[in-house]
Amino acid sequence: MAVTEVGCMGVEPSLDVTNDNTSEGQILTKLYNYIITAPGGPLGVYWGLEAENPTYLWAFFDWDSIEDHENFARTLGQEAVKHMSKILNRGFFTKHVEATPSLSVALQSPVTEIILAYFDPSISPTKRDSAIGYLKSLEDEDLKSLSGIQALSFGWGVENDFPLRGGSDDQKASILTSFIGLDGTGAQRKLRDSFVFEKLLRLLRSVEGIIKVETFSLSLRTLVRNTETREF
Repeated sequence: MAVTEVGCMGVEPSLDVTNDNTSEGQILTKLYNYIITAPGGPLGVYWGLEAENPTYLWAFFDWDSIEDHENFARTLGQEAVKHMSKILNRGFFTKHVEATPSLSVALQSPVTEIILAYFDPSISPTKRDSAIGYLKSLEDEDLKSLSGIQALSFGWGVENDFPLRGGSDDQKASILTSFIGLDGTGAQRKLRDSFVFEKLLRLLRSVEGIIKVETFSLSLRTLVRNTETREF
């Protein structure tokens, strides 16, 4: 089953890691150009810094399966990431999400609003389905009333041991992630000020087993296998 690998890393505050005109920026660009063309590599790569806290670097990788990711990591992974220690000061996690098909559109939008809903790891399938139902209803109805939205994608993490950001080291969670692709910062402001956004957060917080909800935004660079880099 197709999955998206999600990686969150900490970068040194003094480094401009998404700027190709810097040596640190070249590390990421060369790395992701390498893996997107390497045999068995991902189908797509998206990376960027949090707008709200640019010491967090996020990267997303499209794979046909978790097995493909694991095989690539075993064969070429160590060679690929050998220079990452020069720009990172910590690694938070590498996990997987099974999201709806519009994820690539959301990640390639000029701005991507991310909503992470952390739940108790033992959340039941019924409660998981309820949360997905809320998102589907918003996609079909409320979000259509807002201009500037290019895509909505959502899905549960494959693993149930995502680290809780801001929590203790041993605090783990299941995560439901929502990705809202927007055509710019103006559309993002309208979204965050809207009743629809408030309703979405309220519905997620109403699901039994919720721990917390957090939001942030990204403007991601993109590489797709057999295509050129696109920047937004």
